[in-house]
Amino acid sequence: MKNVRKSLEEKFREMGGKRPYIQRLFGRIAIIYDPMNRLMSFGLDHYWRACTAHYLALATGETGLDLGTGTADLSIAVIRCSGPGSHMIGMDITPEMLEQGRKKLARLALQERIELRIGDAEQINLPDNSVDGCCSAFMMRNLTDIQQGLRAMLRVVRPGGRVVCLEITHPPGKIFGSLFYLYFYKLAPLFGTIIGKAFEEYNYLPNSLTTFPDAPALKTIMEEAGWNDVHYHYLSGGVVAIHVGTKRADSMPVS
Repeated sequence: MKNVRKSLEEKFREMGGKRPYIQRLFGRIAIIYDPMNRLMSFGLDHYWRACTAHYLALATGETGLDLGTGTADLSIAVIRCSGPGSHMIGMDITPEMLEQGRKKLARLALQERIELRIGDAEQINLPDNSVDGCCSAFMMRNLTDIQQGLRAMLRVVRPGGRVVCLEITHPPGKIFGSLFYLYFYKLAPLFGTIIGKAFEEYNYLPNSLTTFPDAPALKTIMEEAGWNDVHYHYLSGGVVAIHVGTKRADSMPVS
């Protein structure tokens, strides 16, 4: 684990930090991002996002925020299970990903309900208490400071609103966990290299999980950041986990 961490940290330093490294990495794979997701998840990523969206589902006229929106798949899933007149704001630091997302929204005629914009999940450019809920999919591993990101989310969500995070995690079962690690650390990067012709990008994916907290640890981090009633749900044998937290109705402003 130390060698993996050192290797990633060296790459971050070479690019001037983790944020520019991530921005460049996802910019290079924006065109193949969606098909590679389908391939590498065996088509389960749609199901995972649909489950995540149902935990956030907005009421009529409400507004949600999707951080690290990428090509807007989670925003689309939320809108599809939300009330009429609901809206999503999708933010991402990578223009190339947002470009692919806008093309998708145009095809689905969802431009009026989902707005995509450049934005940093750790420094969210929105007023306090301005959205009814916040969500993310496979974004937390890419933050430079997870707790800072969670506190930024807490600031912009209204009292009583929710945060819902979908992440690849560490499966709890020994047998299934061993099979997962074989696939995730050996076969998935191979798919990315051969099919996507993106060796570095699809080696970053498993390496980023190595240093990422497991589901119980992420729950604790969310609680320490100020989220209330935090719980998580494993999907597909624990390959991914959905974490849900609520902002206290009597919350004071977050500094």
